[in-house]
Amino acid sequence: MAYKITHVSRAQEIRFPTQAAAEHYADRLGGGLDKWRVREAGAGAANPGGVPQPGSRG
Repeated sequence: MAYKITHVSRAQEIRFPTQAAAEHYADRLGGGLDKWRVREAGAGAANPGGVPQPGSRG
């Protein structure tokens, strides 16, 4: 199952193959888990927080 992290204060979203990989990135390289939302890719709202989606024409 793929996971993604979405930054809570800027338009940034990154996909990962596993939840562990997503959490590791957010915690160690992304400034801390408190700055990111980790969830299953495809779960929740289609475009949370106005994060631009690839291929969209703003």
